Amino acid sequence: MKKPFVTIIGLVFCVTLLAQNAHRTVCDGNLARLDSMLTHIPIDIKDDRGRSLLHWAVACKQQELFDYLIKKGIKVNETDNQDKTPLHVAAQLNNETYVDHLIKLQPNNDWQSNYGASLLELALLNKSKELTEKLIISGVNVNIKNKRGSTPLEISRRIGASDISELLITHGADESLVRKFKMRGKYMGLEKPQEAPKMFAPNFISTEEQEFGSVFNKKCTEFYYGVDVGKRNEIRYTQMKGGKWSKPITILSHELYSYNDPFLSNDENRLYFISTRALDGLGEIKDVDIWYVERTDDGWSEPINVGSNINTSGDEYYISFTNAGTLYFASNGQTRKDTTRTDHDIYYSKMVDNEFQEPVLLDSAVNTIGYEGDVFVSPDESYLIFCSTRDGGFGRGDLYISFKNSDGNWTKAVNMGNEINTEHYEYCPVVTKDGKYLLYTSNQDIYWASTEIIKEIKKKSR
Repeated sequence: MKKPFVTIIGLVFCVTLLAQNAHRTVCDGNLARLDSMLTHIPIDIKDDRGRSLLHWAVACKQQELFDYLIKKGIKVNETDNQDKTPLHVAAQLNNETYVDHLIKLQPNNDWQSNYGASLLELALLNKSKELTEKLIISGVNVNIKNKRGSTPLEISRRIGASDISELLITHGADESLVRKFKMRGKYMGLEKPQEAPKMFAPNFISTEEQEFGSVFNKKCTEFYYGVDVGKRNEIRYTQMKGGKWSKPITILSHELYSYNDPFLSNDENRLYFISTRALDGLGEIKDVDIWYVERTDDGWSEPINVGSNINTSGDEYYISFTNAGTLYFASNGQTRKDTTRTDHDIYYSKMVDNEFQEPVLLDSAVNTIGYEGDVFVSPDESYLIFCSTRDGGFGRGDLYISFKNSDGNWTKAVNMGNEINTEHYEYCPVVTKDGKYLLYTSNQDIYWASTEIIKEIKKKSR
């Protein structure tokens, strides 16, 4: 006899809830509870990012549960949604103990060719000389190329890890395989995107590191962008002189604080950004505030906080300006009538007498109960693009767009579609000053697309 439909739904819900709790249970190290749970759910259950129980045991450093799962027969090389195995998690966390365990558990040497390049890449990005050498001694080819065509030696030189470069050479790294990239002309001489988005400046700007939050100046001779360097972020810069783009250099960095999401003021004499920097530049990490530096004859000034009219005890994210100097940004710390809201919403603040005014919350055409942030407003204030994690998207976070009506109101925001959005996280949108190209971050790289897609969306929304 068939079970009632409601009962089936209830069972599915219970199994889903158990699966979610199982991953938390592994991270908590509760062996007895996990053993009980596995009588109701399969051992190969995955979370919403495709991570197995073994991924979690490695990430949370739960040795007892790790050993238990291995004895129960869990798959050692199960991959998550980003094709990372538990061995990748161990390498990313620079945990040599689990790397050793997982290498010994490999059924054969296929891992060396299947995962060797990506594992070495993680060791290099951690600037771990010890892990790099361990992987090579374990059989990974020192000249193996990753998906970008980069060898370990090329990566180590790109990130300035000279001690690892020397190590690689002693193990037989071939210097002739290291590519050199000469970027010349407007937009770095890249082939312009027409029908589909393209990765922006592969192996020069978009590299094995995580890049985001970028902006060109008006003349397209300067380019600023954020880079994740582990537990913090920094801002890098490249400029065109004599038609040639310089090797990117770091202009804002700190061993403790993060600096990211750069955006130039309209006169380009200020570089705005967000940071976890303490107000005095000496204390512990604080919430995320909006800051800026000013151009001087010697470069840039010390960071200046934009003040309490904008910054709160919560987080303020991203910056963009209209031609009139109105600031658009996101915050989860502003005082709101709806006290149930804890996520980020989008605000604007007008500039009067060189001072930002009290922020104004955008209405429900843009803001929802979900996350809204990383807002770019067009200089003429005719449209805005932002990231949101609302239901119905294509991935973990999508780009949405809203247009301003003739009556001055924003239209209901719409998803920018699967031409831009993927199963990954799309964020940090910005349009070049000439209005021709949209730059944004997807899957830890910067992409660019023709703004024709904005025109097409506007036509369909009429």
